[in-house]
Amino acid sequence: MVVQFEKVWAAYRIEPVLRDIDWHWHSEQQWAILGGNGAGKSALAQLITEQLRPLRGAVDINPALHCNILHLSFELQRKLIDHDLRYDDSESRADAFDIGTTVAQIVLQKQAPSERFMQLAKQCGIAHILDRGIRFVSTGESRKALLARALLSEPSLLILDNPFEGLDIQSQGELRALINTLLQSPLKLLLLIKQVDEIPENVSHVLQLEAGCVIAAGPRQQIISDPQVDTMPRAALPELPPALERHYQIDPLKPLLALNHVAVSYNDQAILRDINWQLLWGQHCVISGPNGAGKSTLLSLICGDNHKAYGQDISLFGQRRGSGESIWDIKEKFGVVSTAAQLNHIARMRTAEVVASGLQDTVGLYRDCRGRERDIALQWLAVVGLTDFARSPFGQLSFGQQRLAMLARAMVKSPLILILDEPCIGLDQAHRQHILALVDAIAARGDCHILYVSHSAGELPACINQRLELVPTIAGGYSAQHSTVP
Repeated sequence: MVVQFEKVWAAYRIEPVLRDIDWHWHSEQQWAILGGNGAGKSALAQLITEQLRPLRGAVDINPALHCNILHLSFELQRKLIDHDLRYDDSESRADAFDIGTTVAQIVLQKQAPSERFMQLAKQCGIAHILDRGIRFVSTGESRKALLARALLSEPSLLILDNPFEGLDIQSQGELRALINTLLQSPLKLLLLIKQVDEIPENVSHVLQLEAGCVIAAGPRQQIISDPQVDTMPRAALPELPPALERHYQIDPLKPLLALNHVAVSYNDQAILRDINWQLLWGQHCVISGPNGAGKSTLLSLICGDNHKAYGQDISLFGQRRGSGESIWDIKEKFGVVSTAAQLNHIARMRTAEVVASGLQDTVGLYRDCRGRERDIALQWLAVVGLTDFARSPFGQLSFGQQRLAMLARAMVKSPLILILDEPCIGLDQAHRQHILALVDAIAARGDCHILYVSHSAGELPACINQRLELVPTIAGGYSAQHSTVP
């Protein structure tokens, strides 16, 4: 026996998240837990790691495994980033830049480098970024670093929460091969998965959760061949709230964004090289490229979050960057959905307050959310299907539900440009379809332009009419190739 659940009920505060769970994991089996957003997968993992206690029933864990169980999740990413930011001393440094905790330090956890460390770094595809700060690598790269960290500690049971999220196609294939190898090793793996096609071949058994209840459990092929598995009804798209009046004017004859010969490097390592690109009125652009290509760096240059924009030929909304505009003049025109922004939000704040903070461009809201601000926040929460969670702490939402709340937060101020950096990370198929339909509805209204970052070619909204691809150069770093989308 590895893990055994007997008639288990669990709740966050008073809200039930798991109901009457019976599940027996025998030692010869390797399991995946399948379910959509809010199904209860993370709660089940928290019961195994004893971060959550059952209300009723019993959870029994093999004593030989009990002391060495690891749960690899986006929440762990949040904690590492919070810790790194807390000790950032950029303001007191002459170069105004603190690289922070490196990828190697994250993986090693104060251990000395070893042959196994380097082997895992290569297996997980992070050998080339070991000296880079964890805050300055992509979401996919940081997830691979956390996997290497977990494997280096040699756990007896490893829980992987949506392991393929944020990875490009090549990295997904490499990780899938690594997981299939691990599934044949003595290590016990538990995979938390949103879609049937993500379940690795060497998983022997699948348990499907929906709304905290077991829908099906048994051998892998028996479960995934059931036509009812992994099918969720798509919610009807509600009418969008009216756009807010804008108190700024933009010259419609000039490009919204213009970058000329832009380059970015960190510690003499080129990231972006000779980027030339314009976003014109009426354009909606997909930005693509492998993990580490600099997509998030490019977005940070545009929306005012990267000091390396200064001194470069970047024009935003017809005005040269650094010609007297404030950071708030820039931010008011952008709405941003990204993993970094999501992980930086205050977990204990109510979801409606997180959404309303988008009106002020602050991380959190430091006064009561009431009146018009609250009405706008609630309207957008209804659009993304989270009305029932308005008063819930943001940290109690599943990662995918937080993602939906961040889209609502980005839209409350009716931005001129909506930046969507891998918006479907953490979302099940039904919610992915909902997001794509919602993005198309936002674009169709005609007052918002879309910048959409994605690794998945089949996961694009229909409104996309421009493509910007970051491709490697012989000299190092990535340059841009752009084209129109028919």
